[in-house]
Amino acid sequence: MFKQMFVFLIGLAIVSADAQSLDLQGVISNNKGQPVNDAIVSLVRLKMIDTTSTDGRYAFIGTSVSRLPAIMPQADGISLNNNMLKFSLSAPSNMKVEIFDLKGNLIMREIKTNAATGTYQFDISKNCQTSNVLLIKASTGRSETSFRYMPLSGRAQALSLQNGASTISNSRNLAKMADALDTIMVTATGFVTKYVAINNLVNQQQNITLDSSDGKNAPVPSSGCGKDLGTINNSGIFNLNGRKFIVNLPTNYDKNKPYRLVFGMHCMGGSAEKVAGNSDQSKNFYGIKTQADKDGIQCIYVAPQGDDGGTWSANRDIPFFDELQKHLKNNLCVDTTRVFSVGFSFGAMYTYALSLKYPGVLRAAACNAPANWNFDPQPPRPGKDHPIAYIQTTGTRDGLCSWVYNDGQKKGGKYCLLQHAEDNGCNTNIEIKLANSGTHVVTEFEGCKDGYPVRFMSHNGEHWCNATDQGTNFDWIPVEFWNFFKRF
Repeated sequence: MFKQMFVFLIGLAIVSADAQSLDLQGVISNNKGQPVNDAIVSLVRLKMIDTTSTDGRYAFIGTSVSRLPAIMPQADGISLNNNMLKFSLSAPSNMKVEIFDLKGNLIMREIKTNAATGTYQFDISKNCQTSNVLLIKASTGRSETSFRYMPLSGRAQALSLQNGASTISNSRNLAKMADALDTIMVTATGFVTKYVAINNLVNQQQNITLDSSDGKNAPVPSSGCGKDLGTINNSGIFNLNGRKFIVNLPTNYDKNKPYRLVFGMHCMGGSAEKVAGNSDQSKNFYGIKTQADKDGIQCIYVAPQGDDGGTWSANRDIPFFDELQKHLKNNLCVDTTRVFSVGFSFGAMYTYALSLKYPGVLRAAACNAPANWNFDPQPPRPGKDHPIAYIQTTGTRDGLCSWVYNDGQKKGGKYCLLQHAEDNGCNTNIEIKLANSGTHVVTEFEGCKDGYPVRFMSHNGEHWCNATDQGTNFDWIPVEFWNFFKRF
């Protein structure tokens, strides 16, 4: 639905026969002020394209086009006036405001159910940390309107009744833009795609600065953002449908900040308590929390308890993960685009199975000594070649979850790795490095789909949860795993 809305908004027909001259030009540069060559500059609504040269210049000049109307929301009972969304209810009704980026990703949602008859207003102010054009969708029980908006500085305001009633809900802040006639979209290799609203197409100089791309998107908040702690009210042990899980919340948890969510899956004979504790080999969520704390990055950590006598059951635990992640997103403020799972041995097998079943839920999976035969048959997959970022380590002398268990059946750690490399479109016609000394070696696959790397570390060891290189005394596995998660 989001994609359909996006196409509708940017593909609005030119409704006026009244023509005007077009004179819009400028320079595309990077943060250092240097011109960007070969940037593709598009006038989205007019469907016009230019490409910059070595001086970074683009131009749309001398083209006669139909005059474009400004984009403003108008619907029965919904209007925009002085940067304020106004809802006029002649009968009790639900009200909803949704904010998306131009790709259709939901940024925030504000809902008031069963609002009484009256007039309400929603001030769009500054809590959405983006400088891009946004799509805003406002609706009541009988009416809906969508329009584009550019965030600028502004003041915070809640969704409130104009007759003096108290605040209904804590809203996010988004601010104001002048009426937009079109949108400039700029794409360039190595840079974040940028959208700039245009309110004048004549004698307009629009210089645009691009930010370097690091492959990271803005956080996408879950439905639990903005909610006070309730069902999960602190760090501790909780139950969902009779199943135990342990939650570790950030210090001074902020209900309006979307956090990374990291699942730690215990090994055979392990437990949720050991993963969430500070004394076992799997302590501190396999060391991920230790590394994140060093970087000053707070996450939400969850350690579920397996339901098969200290291990994991394909029939029970794979559906349980789906129930649990939805429960957490509904009750806590989670960045839905940064959900991770890590595990060792049977916990790695479970994480690997989840990476096949839920690549749309998990951004990345980290598997220490996985295997692909204990969960046979593997869970149904959402579709062939659905990518997920993946990192793995296996010891060359591991006799329990061996690198190759059965070549003919494609069983073993090697084939866990190759499955994701193939799914991610990586070049698999390479030599995968295997350690033959006391130092681990790394293979990073090339040619993978953008944002979906595959990385493998081999060590000359056995079935080890922790590993140190010869001459060192620190466990390099959590360092590798956390640095991989930080890419996203």
